[in-house]
Amino acid sequence: MISVLPIDTAATRGRPSALKVTGDMGLATASVLEHAVNEVLTDRTVILDLTDVTFCDSSGLNTLLRLRRRAQDVGGRLILAAPPRQMMRLLTITGAATVFAIYTTLAEALQAPPAPGAPPTS
Repeated sequence: MISVLPIDTAATRGRPSALKVTGDMGLATASVLEHAVNEVLTDRTVILDLTDVTFCDSSGLNTLLRLRRRAQDVGGRLILAAPPRQMMRLLTITGAATVFAIYTTLAEALQAPPAPGAPPTS
């Protein structure tokens, strides 16, 4: 059985790409998330709207950390928006919360200042 992690791309009109992630983030779905982010990741910010994530294990966390590093490597950044309580706990316990820009809502994340050195958005 192939696991599916539904990911919707929000229309952002020159702003950071926003991906809405739904369901479980684990071993079976990590590659789906990685592929989706890599598709939109260039030298810009990618926001993951995690409102509807129901579970995240160490595989999901490792995927987020790899994607953060990849974003940095191309001059962009990865922002987390609205991680659910269980996921926020995982980020906090592991210390990963200190390396991500985390916002409580997607609207707040969309208003985040650009990464230093990022090209202006139009």
